[in-house]
Amino acid sequence: MALHIGINVNTRIPVIYPEHYTEAELLDLAVEIEEHGYDSIWVGDSMYQKSRLEALTVLGAIAARTRRVRLGTAAIVSPLRHTIWLALGWATLDRISRGRTILGVCVGAERPQPGVTGEFEAAGADLKKRGKTIREQIEVIRNVWSTKTFDYDGEIHQLKGVSCELETVQKPAPPIWISSNPHVGNLSEKILDTMARRIVDHADGWMTCSASPEEFSPFWERVQAAAKEAGREAASIEGAYHLLCHIDNDRGKAMAEGTEVVNKYYHANYESLRDVRWGVDTYGTAEDCICQIQGLADAGCRNFAVRFAAKNQREQLRRFTEDVFPALR
Repeated sequence: MALHIGINVNTRIPVIYPEHYTEAELLDLAVEIEEHGYDSIWVGDSMYQKSRLEALTVLGAIAARTRRVRLGTAAIVSPLRHTIWLALGWATLDRISRGRTILGVCVGAERPQPGVTGEFEAAGADLKKRGKTIREQIEVIRNVWSTKTFDYDGEIHQLKGVSCELETVQKPAPPIWISSNPHVGNLSEKILDTMARRIVDHADGWMTCSASPEEFSPFWERVQAAAKEAGREAASIEGAYHLLCHIDNDRGKAMAEGTEVVNKYYHANYESLRDVRWGVDTYGTAEDCICQIQGLADAGCRNFAVRFAAKNQREQLRRFTEDVFPALR
């Protein structure tokens, strides 16, 4: 099966490195990505702890300047968003883009700090119930997109007689992918089964990041087994990987800048990415990057969203396009 390769235009870089990458350059880069033949363009999401350009606003601007590429989020922290407004905003984006969207959602995570208002508290969301919240959100969003009048009686959402005339272009609905990292945190079998069933019961795809092929494969197999158990065609669920990389013939230089950017991006203080979770991705040569992607493809992944840990996003896109992309087609 063919691989689908997309690029994350990295909406945080204009905030932390405005001298290297402006909003105008980001939009120009999106046009270049389409011209180079990539399959999709992606943006991330955060409220204010990792400040960045707002996801739907940026995708709307990109939709107006492109015609073919799919447009997705990797991923919206949906429990921080009002469910109905998210449904309406995404339906609008699907119409503006003429049906090119993929809604990627995740539960998010947060470590409460004394004296600091966290994003979940600021959004009026319950951090401890974010798993239930995202399940209900997907159900409510799909109901909104159906344009039929509906009631919903959940733990988080209680709605009566709701109807919306704003149809999406994609039928029956734009695809929804759930992003999660089941390989992180020594999760129990029960939790892993719950995560897999959530994808099978409510989503069209699963995206993860910072995973080796040996970490990707077991959960992907769990998802496929859960699909079979539920009577769903396993092939109807997409597997995706959000790749972080920095390409340079000098591996030491690639690791050094990758570490600098990741530290600033995540408010971290890593001496080197080699010793942390992000180190599983590629900070090195084009051949290193090709090897990682092919390894994940062998593990069953068919969709890749590539994000550059770099100040100079255009230069990294050039390197990837010239030296990596041709080997993946």
